[in-house]
Amino acid sequence: MSPEQKTQHAIRRSTRLPLEIPVEVTSLDPGPPFSVLSNTTLVNAHGCGLIAPLALPRGVPVRLEIVSAKRHTTARVADVVPLGGDPETWLVGLELDVPGNFWGIEYAPSDWKIEENLSAAEAQPQIDPEPSAAAKPARSRRWRLIEISSGACYLETEAPFPVDTVVLMSIRASNTECLLDGVVRVSHVQAGMGVEFTGAPAHDRRAQVEALIGRLMNNREVPKIFVGRKEAQEPGSKHAPEAARDDESPDPLLDLVREGASLTVEQFQSDLRAQRLAHRRDRAD
Repeated sequence: MSPEQKTQHAIRRSTRLPLEIPVEVTSLDPGPPFSVLSNTTLVNAHGCGLIAPLALPRGVPVRLEIVSAKRHTTARVADVVPLGGDPETWLVGLELDVPGNFWGIEYAPSDWKIEENLSAAEAQPQIDPEPSAAAKPARSRRWRLIEISSGACYLETEAPFPVDTVVLMSIRASNTECLLDGVVRVSHVQAGMGVEFTGAPAHDRRAQVEALIGRLMNNREVPKIFVGRKEAQEPGSKHAPEAARDDESPDPLLDLVREGASLTVEQFQSDLRAQRLAHRRDRAD
């Protein structure tokens, strides 16, 4: 079983997002104390998975703190899986005592809205009094969909991920969520990034994206977007996965995104604008 499969085994319920968040896990049990600093590998409304340098006891109550935000809640150790290695590490699954968007993710998946069924007092995560300005959480990335095709998209953002980053995208429109795997093929600092869609078989992926494009065109709405970093598919892999190309379906945007790293920002943006204008004319016809 791969580390990613083990992580998914640790937290199963609401939609999981591959996200690295620095956290501190501290025992609330009267037994032997422990405090562990780590990064999450997956998060959802019910908990998270993280890699720990020691085997935490199953069932032990813990204090879970998001280090940068100084925001904390309580949870319990639900699963512990040895990963081996030297030094040895363990995959730990934590289950939140109060499910919900403890992680503070804007535009979180729709099935994270568990806190609506709880009282406001129960759902409110605890915040340490008067945190310093440096300790306040950084603003999450904001994404604007500039162009999309069946094989790729370009997102405007001030903080793009580096080229070859494997990502998971959540795009919500018309009360419907579309989850897409992808790889960053071109990244422009302070401007945006081009993502090639990967994952599902080409036919299924194309049908999924075309349905999303149809909703966007019919309703003329601005979609809500979350993009999270996804762990590499193979341990030790240095390169992002290649997506199978369907040669029967020309995709100028995918071609542009794939060759984008060889173009200047000005050349890329000029070609992207030309494609957008061409699409607008096609839709008008």
